[in-house]
Amino acid sequence: MNVNQGELREAWQNFCRKLSDAGDSVLDTSTIGDDIDKVEGLRHLLRALYRSVGIFVESGDVDFPELAWVHPFKSGQDNPDGLYQISNVDLENTYRLSGNVGTVCYVGITLMSMDFTEGPIEQLLTVNTSEIPVDDSGNMELYFSSQECPSGKDKNSWFTLPVKKCSLFIRQFFSDWESERAGNFHLDCVGAQDPVSRMEPHTMLRHLNSTLPQALEMVEFWSDFGQNHLKAGQINSFDHIVPNKGDHVSKGGSPEQAYGQCWWKVEPDEALIYEVEVPECVYWGVQLGDVWYQSLDWVNRQSSLNGHQASIGSDGVFRAVISHKDPGVLNWLDTTGATQGCITYRWNQSELSPVPTLTLVPFESLNEYIPSTEKRVDTDQRIELLLRRRHAALSRFLR
Repeated sequence: MNVNQGELREAWQNFCRKLSDAGDSVLDTSTIGDDIDKVEGLRHLLRALYRSVGIFVESGDVDFPELAWVHPFKSGQDNPDGLYQISNVDLENTYRLSGNVGTVCYVGITLMSMDFTEGPIEQLLTVNTSEIPVDDSGNMELYFSSQECPSGKDKNSWFTLPVKKCSLFIRQFFSDWESERAGNFHLDCVGAQDPVSRMEPHTMLRHLNSTLPQALEMVEFWSDFGQNHLKAGQINSFDHIVPNKGDHVSKGGSPEQAYGQCWWKVEPDEALIYEVEVPECVYWGVQLGDVWYQSLDWVNRQSSLNGHQASIGSDGVFRAVISHKDPGVLNWLDTTGATQGCITYRWNQSELSPVPTLTLVPFESLNEYIPSTEKRVDTDQRIELLLRRRHAALSRFLR
């Protein structure tokens, strides 16, 4: 395909114009939230574009795939306990995924569509490392192809799938951020030769026409998803949730997890108490997000908790306090200055998916609602916890 300079210039100008229009939409006076939320909306646009460029432009070659990871991922209420890796694949080819699963509490491997311009997400396959051959050292090798498993290959390591262009998505969840070791994976297209190392004009034209729409559709999709809870009046309450209902799969959620969300809204003089009995599961966590359905700062602030970090009460109940000020309890979910957004919980591979309760109370009356047996922390202990949290979080991303 021959592309002239005029076509490239026009595509670039359209790209810049659409990005400008998207920024205007964020800054529109009718947008939910305050001035800082609008700033975060612009930041969300930049993050989405950064993500799309990294995944689709820089590592989108289906013949020479790369398992790209993006930090900060900040999309679709990204899990603070997660390390996400994504690669584009064309299942007309055969792909080998090899490496070591590490010691993280959960590794899930999913093949699914990730194009938010094409409607509901289609999931083709999800497996975790308890379901595939892994040797005593944690090493593994899997194959994904539209071809049948050839003789001599382990059928348990070979997955035959429809011919389809899609994404291979790896979720790694860390429970103990300081001690768990990330898996290390490599993805190769079997038999691929002659890599194209300099981008052709027609390839750039395709990226200019597709990368921004992919980013903008993702922003709109997830923002609408989160804000629909507010529009439906699902504020500070999970009463609307039907346990074990799997409609999250069409939105890219893991079929191995139960999720729950609602809109949270807390003023500076208030506190929202989160309570639930934790079921037996591989992993669980709860987090706060903003009005754009992106996670709050979880590196420098305790805006999320998981099963390793949290304290469970003597009555078997996990209680957390969502507030602007430090309530002096270990299980504090810091609003980081936001006054509203989405709250999300996850139960991974649990037979039960209990629905938490939320109770809004005056901050000054908090001790009337929190048992005296709940674990407390003082200012020095909080500073130490946050420093350790920061170091462990950044180490996950080699920062």
